[in-house]
Formats: sequence, structure tokens, C-alpha cells
Amino acid sequence: MRKLCLTLAALGAGLAVAGTASAQAAPAVWVNRILVEWQAIQAREGWAPVGQARPGVLAAGAETALEFPLAAGTAYRFVVVCEPGCGAGDVALLDPAGSKVGDTKPLVEMPRLEATPAAAGTYRLRVAMTDCATATCAWSAQLYSKVQGKPKRRR
Repeated sequence: MRKLCLTLAALGAGLAVAGTASAQAAPAVWVNRILVEWQAIQAREGWAPVGQARPGVLAAGAETALEFPLAAGTAYRFVVVCEPGCGAGDVALLDPAGSKVGDTKPLVEMPRLEATPAAAGTYRLRVAMTDCATATCAWSAQLYSKVQGKPKRRR
């Protein structure tokens, strides 16, 4: 996992260096490019996107929460990407009562949070930025659900 994150970060850095000045000036462009790469990886692992990516911008010391209606018994994965200027922060999934589901993940490692809710409800993905190299840092989150295998036909 760590090796994959470092590879994607290097790819993103290469895109920013090789890209135009506008790609460097628009961190959201970098975030979107990495999300496209992540989407291909998720598809190979059997995950399908649910809805659109949810972008955001946070200053150091700020946090936000995105709401997602999740069904009981469905396996979900959240992928969060933050621009290279993100110094530190974390991402956590909260259940409808506000309790953490699983572990908090460092934002700088392009975290993947997985959950299979026992109860349906509106869950919140909390994104907190504790340090940013610029005034604000761009990030984006994408929700995936596990694709159910197709039954094999008998011949």
C-alpha cells in the first residue's frame, strides 16, 4: 500500500513538473489526475464508483465533513487524495451517531477507508487539514462500492 501511494505521488509530481504552469498553479487539476489513476486501480480490485468525486479546499487548521448515505451490508471504500502541498491532516469515517468507524488515516498517504455498515444511514467522512504549505490545499474524496461477482454460467 505504501509503495503504491509513493508511486502515485511520484506520478503526480511528474505530471506537475512535466505539465504546464497552469497545472502547477491549479492543485485541483493534480488531484483530479491522481483520482483518475486511483479509479483504474479500484476497478481492477473490484470496486465501482458511487456518484461523483467530492472536491474541497481546506486551510491549515480547518476541517469539513461530507455526508454519504450508506446501505447496510454493502462494502464501501473511500479514497481521498490531497495535493502535494498537504503537510499533515487526517481522514475519518463517522457513523450516524458520530462514532468513528475503523481507524483514522493520514491524509498525506492518499488514504483508503473501508467499511461495511451494519445499519443503513448517513455516514460522514471527516477531512481535517492540520498543515498546508500554501494558504489552502485542494483535496477530493471518491466513494466506491464492491462490485458483486457475476454468477458463472453452466454449460
